[in-house]
Amino acid sequence: MIKQVLGYFLCGYLVVLSFSSVAKDDNEYNKLLIELKELVSEKKYSQAYQKSSDQYQYLGEPAYDFLLGVSALNSGHTSPAVFAFERVVENSPRWFEARLYLARAYLMVDNLPAANTQALILINSSQTSDSVKKSAQSLLNSTALKQQQTGRFYTQNVEFALGVDGNVNAGTAEDTIIIPDIGEFLLSPESKNTQDNYARLNYRGKYSHPINQKSLVTLNINAGWYKFAELSQYDRINAQINAAYQYNQNDISWYVQAGAAPLMLDGELYRTESALTAGTNFKLNKQVNLFGSVTAGIMNNKFDEKLDNSFYAINAGASYATSRWFQSLSVNAKNEEADITEGEFNSRNITSLYYQANTQLAKQWQLLSIAGYQWINYQDDHPLFLQERADNLFMLSTTVRYLVNRDLAIQLAANYQDKTSNISLFEYDRLDINLSASYSF
Repeated sequence: MIKQVLGYFLCGYLVVLSFSSVAKDDNEYNKLLIELKELVSEKKYSQAYQKSSDQYQYLGEPAYDFLLGVSALNSGHTSPAVFAFERVVENSPRWFEARLYLARAYLMVDNLPAANTQALILINSSQTSDSVKKSAQSLLNSTALKQQQTGRFYTQNVEFALGVDGNVNAGTAEDTIIIPDIGEFLLSPESKNTQDNYARLNYRGKYSHPINQKSLVTLNINAGWYKFAELSQYDRINAQINAAYQYNQNDISWYVQAGAAPLMLDGELYRTESALTAGTNFKLNKQVNLFGSVTAGIMNNKFDEKLDNSFYAINAGASYATSRWFQSLSVNAKNEEADITEGEFNSRNITSLYYQANTQLAKQWQLLSIAGYQWINYQDDHPLFLQERADNLFMLSTTVRYLVNRDLAIQLAANYQDKTSNISLFEYDRLDINLSASYSF
């Protein structure tokens, strides 16, 4: 009997003690909330974050998590703020002010899609107050602007090379040629292949500016300066300047590009090529990409108007990429029409086939190579040789690149050309070897 009485007494005591403990915990929790609210209202965010972050036993309590998130966000602790507001929204989905803070926190950590999602929930909800909707719309605009600014980028690269060109003037190896109605003709040194050493300085720059989430404009500049040791008449400056508009829709991207390519030879403008291109790229899967383009343009030669022409070209191909390999195969058809009758013998059709293969040999070593073959058929008899000219050109370029670090690279490149023709004057072999260092910034 005594044991039963003692048991009842003990149970009662424990019940009273538990109620007392709960009441004490509630009092301490409420006291903490009051202190945190006062610190936040006084904008003492660092003190509020320090005090709240020490009370881990209250994680999951919406009121505590909200004050923890506000103090964390305003004191520079963005990740804890995100976690805190995520817990609030999960437990209290209709606490719209907390959801607005969550969107702001996502924006601070550059999780822009998540920020957009939370802002749109507030904007589209019929229960959201006008003031919160207005703030959500402002945040949505800020997210869109930040997405645009994040997409802006520019890259620049400077390269200096020393090399030897085995056939600077693309001259023939023949000493004499046969000219109809004239006979054998002795070639001058200027018409024969000539070797020389050179220095080259090259600049490449690219700027990309998004218009919105689907479209952007880009500007590309590629300029090179060649200085030969002895054959100064072949010193040149060439440049390519392109501006493009690109529109992306799912796996397809479309672009329009306008470009100009001036060439200065021995200090004077020699020719300028201007072109307009429209093209598309289709991502077939993660590894395969299909592409095609149409180009129209003009060539203006400052020294000989018989070399002026108008041209159009069609290009199509496919690329295949893996973690270590990039391969591309393309076909190009080009038609060049002389602008004046006297230059009709320079009108021609060019069909080209190109194969490119790049691979990562090791952590800091890359191998870049491209091979091409051109079939070149002229449309009228040559005025001197009295027959239509037909050339074939084989091209092979290989580069071994060593990446010193993220910005600096050293390269050894070899470029070979072999041109055959039914007119021996236009046949040549050419080998260009150079060692260069490039810096990106």
